[in-house]
Amino acid sequence: MNLKVENLIFAYLVVCVSMIGFNIFCIFRFRRNDRLLTKRSGDYVEIIRSEAEKELVSDEHKRFLMKKLIRVSGLMAFERSLDILRRDNTISLERYLSQLIPVFSQLTLEYCRKNELQAAYFPYLISEYHLLKGEDNKKVKRALFELLKSSSIYSRENALGAFYSIGNSTNVADALRIIDRSGYYHHKKLITDGLMSFQGDKTELNRILWERLSDYSLEMQTAILDYIRFSTGDFLEEMMELFSEKYDREINFCAIRYFGKYRYEPAYEHIIKYVEQENKGLWEYTAIACLAISNYPTERSINALKANLNSPIWYVRYNASQSLENMGLEYVDMIDVFESKDRYAGEMMRYRFDQKKIRETEAVKS
Repeated sequence: MNLKVENLIFAYLVVCVSMIGFNIFCIFRFRRNDRLLTKRSGDYVEIIRSEAEKELVSDEHKRFLMKKLIRVSGLMAFERSLDILRRDNTISLERYLSQLIPVFSQLTLEYCRKNELQAAYFPYLISEYHLLKGEDNKKVKRALFELLKSSSIYSRENALGAFYSIGNSTNVADALRIIDRSGYYHHKKLITDGLMSFQGDKTELNRILWERLSDYSLEMQTAILDYIRFSTGDFLEEMMELFSEKYDREINFCAIRYFGKYRYEPAYEHIIKYVEQENKGLWEYTAIACLAISNYPTERSINALKANLNSPIWYVRYNASQSLENMGLEYVDMIDVFESKDRYAGEMMRYRFDQKKIRETEAVKS
């Protein structure tokens, strides 16, 4: 029995020593690799700086990059050198990179054939440094389209980022449709934020996305409409159509939010209708409209918001109180609320005024 326990302890010690040895080996290996990466990136910095000073990048330099960057280790060193030069800001990095589009186009084709992790890495560089801005190579486009069908969120998101940086509106619209039909979940906030980084003609992109809106799923439609809301106020008349009951309520919500950002008098009756409604089953409409109505500070709006302070739905009360604060109402304007029998309404507004006072005090101190 004692022998078995001793053997078990010995085996445990062997495992522990092996793990410690492995960790020590990894530490030294990673440090060595980092030193090599730092040295290579330093070499690239000098080479790039020398080429960037010329009017035209030499063919010899292009062949050099094609040979070195085909390997991930070379590509990582190149990325680090670009980051150093971008922060240094002593050369025209954009002019230099624009002359290397044929090299990066060929590398895109090569990397998209590699394993999933490596295939996702190169589109990231394309988007980060706008390596293919303005390029319309059909082979590159097809390769990136294939990457959009990947099960990896990194591959899909980086491929989308590459399309945003290239700046072709039609390609972006097509890419979103592929993502939409891929069957893989892609969070709509990633779509909205990504579209905001688009490097081409945003007016054209907005028009194409609006014209193709019905081609997308409901989730993608709301992501696109959120992007349009953040991007432009030029869709006032078009957004009015989305109040129609033929659209899903999520689309209606997008319209309400849009007019909460961009004041448009014809939209007021639609928004105030939701604020004044008494149907508690549609409380989401009321909650969102209570926020949007702050863009229309009329006496009718104020009275409707005060009435919603008595709502049994917390979100409705909270949003109504926020809009009343945004409209600039002071304590004296809310006496009727504080003196009402609904203590929850009074407490909500007291909370608002207390928070406002705290923010003002902190602002003075800073």
